[in-house]
Amino acid sequence: MTMWYIIDQILIAVGLVVFLLVLLAGLDFYKLIRVSAHWRPRARLYTKQPTLFIHGYRGNRYSFGYLLERLQKAEIAKKSMVIWVGRNGRLHVDGDAALQANNPTIQVLFANNRADVQDQVRWLAAIIEHLKEAYGVTQVNLVGHSMGAITVLRYLLTSDHAVVDKVILLAAPVNDPSIGPDTPLVFWSELTSRGPVKRTRNYNYLAVRAKYFPTTISVLNIAGELLGTNRHDGSVAVDSSFALRSLLKGHVRHYQEMLVRGPGGAHSMLHENRLVDQAIDDFLWRD
Repeated sequence: MTMWYIIDQILIAVGLVVFLLVLLAGLDFYKLIRVSAHWRPRARLYTKQPTLFIHGYRGNRYSFGYLLERLQKAEIAKKSMVIWVGRNGRLHVDGDAALQANNPTIQVLFANNRADVQDQVRWLAAIIEHLKEAYGVTQVNLVGHSMGAITVLRYLLTSDHAVVDKVILLAAPVNDPSIGPDTPLVFWSELTSRGPVKRTRNYNYLAVRAKYFPTTISVLNIAGELLGTNRHDGSVAVDSSFALRSLLKGHVRHYQEMLVRGPGGAHSMLHENRLVDQAIDDFLWRD
């Protein structure tokens, strides 16, 4: 075997490798061109249907305030109204007198931000009834963070739920022993296809009434996970939030989950996360 024969074999092998690489690159380019020819960005929808944002335990105007500012700055939605609920349940409305902006958002604030969840459910019902009577609102979207997410879920079990179209839940303590103040340790229970192994009072409250959840709603359930933890956001376990899957998946019109990992997945950082902003936009206002 001569030196020139070995060189020829090497050159043939290199040529084959180069040919295969060129062929693969050509196939990828063909696929890219083919997909690009058919792909169209999802169009943003602009409607007069308001979206209500409900804060969590001890929440305030900053809880969703910056998120709503970002949505407005990006011309995605307009913060049209703030509804304060006094300790006596009286509503104080500030904002657009006609509620005619495109994709109007409404920030809901509870003066008693440590109130019992059932009080918040009654107040939310009063707010939606006011929107129906004073503004002719026929459908709303609801976004709730932490305890606010439980308020939303329990509102959906009332007889007024027909007005709700889409729901977004952030860090919902579905299977937590406390839906308000944090417990000393983050509660965790293994989640199976039939639900959590250890079931809390709040989960059972929802489970025994699950058949009353409206079947026409779409739900986006977002949870956070801090790296280096046992799958929790510092306050609520991922499996606690996603325990809702066993109650709603296959029952409602559409149910999906989103997990945000890293520092931006911290309990109080989910509503300050640009990925969550994008998810809200895509879920609520994209065709």
